Amino acid sequence: MEPRASDQSALVASQRMRVAYLLTMVGGFLDAYTYVERGGVFANAQTGNIVKLGISLANDAHDQYLFYFIPICAFAMGLISAKLIEEILNRRRLRLVRRCVLAAEIVSLGIAGIMPTGTQWNALANSVVSFVAAMQYETFKTFRGEAIVTIMSTGNLRKCVDNLFDGIAYRDVHKLRLAAIFLSIIVTFSAGAFLGTRACDAMGRAAIIPAMVGLLLVIVIITVLRRHNAR
Repeated sequence: MEPRASDQSALVASQRMRVAYLLTMVGGFLDAYTYVERGGVFANAQTGNIVKLGISLANDAHDQYLFYFIPICAFAMGLISAKLIEEILNRRRLRLVRRCVLAAEIVSLGIAGIMPTGTQWNALANSVVSFVAAMQYETFKTFRGEAIVTIMSTGNLRKCVDNLFDGIAYRDVHKLRLAAIFLSIIVTFSAGAFLGTRACDAMGRAAIIPAMVGLLLVIVIITVLRRHNAR
């Protein structure tokens, strides 16, 4: 018996949230990877690097400028690269933007994974991860109509609290459900960090491989969704 349309739409929505959870877990995993294995740096978000750049400028720490400036530039280049991929593929009317971005992320992470450890190499590897995080941030913005960030948690935490407050204050069940979704995203990010730490302990710099596998699974899910929508 063929599944009903409502069942099909529910399945598609569920699959899209799987993409959100997988990408979020990869985001937490990569932050743990760069922190544990690559010199105590959180490479996904750039607020810390921008602040440290300002501090190094204030202290005339000339030897530290590039250490913080390069990841910031790499993040910016990741945003630009994601937009270029989208622009080129949209002109050719190809619906491959997200999968091409994910493929570029996988290749980039593979390059970062083969880099040896050491101060200069770690700085370069962290810049590659910053580049990847930016591409993911630019390409995957909304899931089921909600803006969910998969590479950091501050915005998700704010939305969780906002929806929780509104849900309780106005007895809005929908808001409470949204709060639960954002809370689950935050927990998933933390779980990714936990897994990333364990992977680093067991695999060293090769711990980047599970993150690559996670992104490959996202490509598979998106491909399945595209085929479903084409029917």
